[in-house]
Amino acid sequence: MLLKTLKSYLDDYLEVSKFKDPSLNGLQVEGFAECNCIATACTASLEAIDAAIEEGADTLIVHHGLIWRGQSVPIVGAYRDRINALLESNINLLAYHLPLDAHKDVGNNRYLCDLLGLTEIDYIEKGVPQSIAMQGILQEPLTIKDVAQNLSDNLHTNVQVLGDCDENILLSTFAVCSGSGSFLVDENMAPSFHALVTGDVNEQTYHLAKESGTPVFVVGHHASEQGGIKRLGDHLARAFDLEHHHLHFNVEKDLKIYG
Repeated sequence: MLLKTLKSYLDDYLEVSKFKDPSLNGLQVEGFAECNCIATACTASLEAIDAAIEEGADTLIVHHGLIWRGQSVPIVGAYRDRINALLESNINLLAYHLPLDAHKDVGNNRYLCDLLGLTEIDYIEKGVPQSIAMQGILQEPLTIKDVAQNLSDNLHTNVQVLGDCDENILLSTFAVCSGSGSFLVDENMAPSFHALVTGDVNEQTYHLAKESGTPVFVVGHHASEQGGIKRLGDHLARAFDLEHHHLHFNVEKDLKIYG
């Protein structure tokens, strides 16, 4: 498959032109003209780039790329090492940020909704993909404890629950926002949903979760954005008969916690 064909397909499939995004979505570093073996990862870290090369990939597709709009930084240090690794291996780098968070089928938020078992899934602003976050309903309510265990087991992460709530309280309506979704509580004094699932939060979110009685499940930014990029890679592998390797790093699990 030609690189230009892959890029064109992804730009259309993820509807990149419909989103205002700090990321430079699409092709960020050009390498091989032909794409036969793709790797996917949450972030274009040196670890991910090296792993993609080790797998024999000609193309690395990520959620967090290296180039952000308006960015003006010298190519030094860790940034230089990442660029060098890509250029020396001639590997392509493509990145898709908000369009991947929001995609109705393979997006990060849809993945989390499916993981929770939500139905009646829609965007937080109904029918508006640009609102990014999603919401849905559990047909059978679950306890805080059960939801946290489900997220921890399936995302391979440590889950924090903010809010002064009994772990046996039953929840049925959820807002879901991968990455940084605390704005859904921070900017909403009376949430219409029972709980929020997100990657990371602001300091004030703890207080607002407690005061509003809205449990916030914090799974880690990296863990919350594994599902979409893997689903995208699997979709491409099926559609175009490509070899696909998803590169998963347990960032939150590997953290050393003291105190």
